[in-house]
Amino acid sequence: MDEVEINAILAELDDLRKRYEELKALHDAQNKIQSDIESRLLDSEARNAALLSANPDMMFVFDKQGYFIDYNGGLNEMYAPPEFFVGKRVDEVLPAPIASLTHEKIKQLFETGKMQVYDYDLVIQGKTMFFESRLVKYGTDKALAVVRNITQRKNYEITLKESELRYQELYDLLRLLADTAPDMIWAKDAQKRYIFANKAICNELLNAADTNEPIGKTDLFFALREREKHPEDPNWHTFGELCMDSDEITMRELRPMQFEEFGNVKGKFMFLDVHKAPIFSNDGKLMGVVGTARNITEKKEMEEKLKLSEQTYKGILNSISEAVYIQDENGVFIDVNDTATRIYGYPREYFIGRTPEFLSAPGYNNLEQVAQCVKKAFHGEPQVFEFWGIRHDGAYFPKIVSLTPGVYFGKKCVIAVARDITEQKNWEKEILEAKSKAEENDKLKSAFLANMSHEIRTPLNGIMGFVQLMRNPNLSKEDLEKYLNVIERSGERLNELLTGLLDMARIEAGQVKVFYKRTNIASLVQYVTEFFTPDARVKGIGITHKINIPEQLVEIETDGYLLQDIFFNLIKNAIKYTNKGNITIGCEYFDSSLLFKVSDTGIGVPRDKQKVIFERFVRANNDLTNPVDGAGLGLSIAKAYVERLGGKIWLESEPGRGSTFYFTIPLNPNVNF
Repeated sequence: MDEVEINAILAELDDLRKRYEELKALHDAQNKIQSDIESRLLDSEARNAALLSANPDMMFVFDKQGYFIDYNGGLNEMYAPPEFFVGKRVDEVLPAPIASLTHEKIKQLFETGKMQVYDYDLVIQGKTMFFESRLVKYGTDKALAVVRNITQRKNYEITLKESELRYQELYDLLRLLADTAPDMIWAKDAQKRYIFANKAICNELLNAADTNEPIGKTDLFFALREREKHPEDPNWHTFGELCMDSDEITMRELRPMQFEEFGNVKGKFMFLDVHKAPIFSNDGKLMGVVGTARNITEKKEMEEKLKLSEQTYKGILNSISEAVYIQDENGVFIDVNDTATRIYGYPREYFIGRTPEFLSAPGYNNLEQVAQCVKKAFHGEPQVFEFWGIRHDGAYFPKIVSLTPGVYFGKKCVIAVARDITEQKNWEKEILEAKSKAEENDKLKSAFLANMSHEIRTPLNGIMGFVQLMRNPNLSKEDLEKYLNVIERSGERLNELLTGLLDMARIEAGQVKVFYKRTNIASLVQYVTEFFTPDARVKGIGITHKINIPEQLVEIETDGYLLQDIFFNLIKNAIKYTNKGNITIGCEYFDSSLLFKVSDTGIGVPRDKQKVIFERFVRANNDLTNPVDGAGLGLSIAKAYVERLGGKIWLESEPGRGSTFYFTIPLNPNVNF
């Protein structure tokens, strides 16, 4: 064979080799594509299975003849095994009326192609339960039914009907009580139109035919009608003309109020003691005003006769800077001076006829003992005691009360003189708080010095000690590596301590800035989980995470670095105090916020430390002999960062069984969810 033939054969072989490599590359690419397709198919099947298992509803697949082809019970508490349904006809499983209804709905579905929705009820284990079925076409010859348990909703509807009946009964009772009451009772809407009136106001003031006539009308309607009946007498009906608009005042002040209203009604003067209060809806919206009135015309006439004799007495009484109360033997207020009304914020008339009980701050006074003091003073034995009052605005205040016997317009009485000692109490409180704060600062200082001494000396001693050991010229390579590791860990511990102190200093100085940007929550949680996996593995514990939030909330506007630091401090703490078991990181949507949690199976937090665990330099165990390292800064830093992001942080813990730290991050108001 000559050289030309050999070269030709070699060239042909080279072409074959290239062709082989091209075919092999094509084969490998096709195998990769097939592998990717199989992987996607498996992922899709797993995802669909997960969705089905998380579905709270039951799902059934029927054929046109009403046979069960497939079934999925999901998370429904009514779950039954598939063999209870699959292969059977609805007539074999459901009662005849419901089976017949199902057949009819399947027929309508295939005739119209429109989804069929229907309700039915079943007696299960002696209880009636209600269900809603939604039937849609599945393919060309099958029907998919999604069945939901609506028992709770149906029971609510039944309860609502019962509530409506109960409401009517209560209204009838209210009407009976109001119409038998001697006082006038009414209610008006925000436009001052009557929405309720009892017989007394209809008969005595409005001159209405019955209690239905005032509904939808105002006081002016009845006033004009009365004046038109007697145009010859301008004083026939003048009630309210000289009085302030108490409806308007009550709705403006938004609080219960008392008024004196007067004028002529049917040609006769009438004086009313009126009490009004605003009416609010469940959502806090002002609806109108409710009022009661008592005819005190005779009382006012008697008071007018006493007015001249009282003027001198009132002048003297009201000139006293202390609060003065005139009481009978039982402590009932007969009169008070202006100082008392100013201190409490109530008008004088509000005191009359009441006892000190209505002025008493709840839980602060021994009212039985106060009553005994009043009786002793009434019988000639002066008394002095301290009393805590409650103002009209709800504020509590202390006062010193002196009781002496006296005479009020010829009647034996008790004269009580009270002086507000709020400033004195505040001074005493400030002294006690200053003392407590000083003691707390001393304890904090001691804890700080002890923690810092321990936390700094321990790694420094390690570094210095092992540096001395490394000076040994005969040191082996293995020992050198071991010593360097110890020095490195000690340096890391010092660095962590200094970082914590610097972070705390920034927090105390208000220098923590928040930089909002799009942050992927799933990626961040994945990152911190993987970051701490080696540390957890060293201690022989597991660390996992679970994200359970809607897809549109995976990315939110927040400061990802602060959020990461919060996780770092909480997870470090969990690893530090967990010797076996697992650490779980979670995230879910809750109340317009993202709720995060870090759970562990560690030593837990003692109950006496749970209220202060987020304070600086506080640890679950502050014993310096405790082998757990740390200066007690991590949780206080995490709390400061959470609050800087507008959230809240708390914990649930059971000593010996682990802890769960929760914190929230509010969502941007523009998030559409």
